[in-house]
Amino acid sequence: MEWMQFLTSWDDGYLLDLRVADLLDRHEMQGTFYICPAAQHAAEMLTKDQIKGLSSRHTIGAHSMTHPKLTQIPPKETSREIHESKQWVEEITGKPCTIFCYPYGAVNDAVQQCVQEAGFTDARTTNDLEFSAADPLLQPITLQIAPFPVRMRFHPLWKVLDPLGPLRARYARLRKLKTPHSAMTSWLSLAKYLYAYGLKNDLPFFHLYGHSREVEKYRMWGELEEFLRYVRANKS
Repeated sequence: MEWMQFLTSWDDGYLLDLRVADLLDRHEMQGTFYICPAAQHAAEMLTKDQIKGLSSRHTIGAHSMTHPKLTQIPPKETSREIHESKQWVEEITGKPCTIFCYPYGAVNDAVQQCVQEAGFTDARTTNDLEFSAADPLLQPITLQIAPFPVRMRFHPLWKVLDPLGPLRARYARLRKLKTPHSAMTSWLSLAKYLYAYGLKNDLPFFHLYGHSREVEKYRMWGELEEFLRYVRANKS
């Protein structure tokens, strides 16, 4: 069996990222934290000193300056968002920043080219249920930590009519991964199945991604820690 890498990344730069970092440290795992200087969702964000401290334990990546959909703003603004975010991270950490995360996962050819021109060698999307990356500037994730199979928020209003949206959107792809229905009953059961699937099939990586703010909002800290414990006990 080949070695499957366990990757984990966390977006935006919330103060609660420090709790995630502590969990990763406890289980001897490394994480990547993509930081944006603009506050998100009126949440408490990491200070520059906290970002610098976090960079001594984990990897810090850039996540734009104001968190726009880069595919929907003028090219000059896209360039500024990308280039300045790299400089901002490097000034805080004192280290080169070569990794970027597209806000909302929004990327097209022009945005990708701008990321490359800025000097980034790797960039992450939000395309999920993947275990390998064909392009280092379009790296997908395997699973997001979020309520599953039933959504926990119902805004805008149309979501009231689609309570099983998280399952519906992924059902066909999950079945292609031979996911049994018993593994689709909760986020934790799905995470464990997909990780075991990756190990069994000698896949390159399992990439867990999330937002610490949502882990707190949906009270998923226990599930996150149990999954990290499971990964640690079943490393390839």
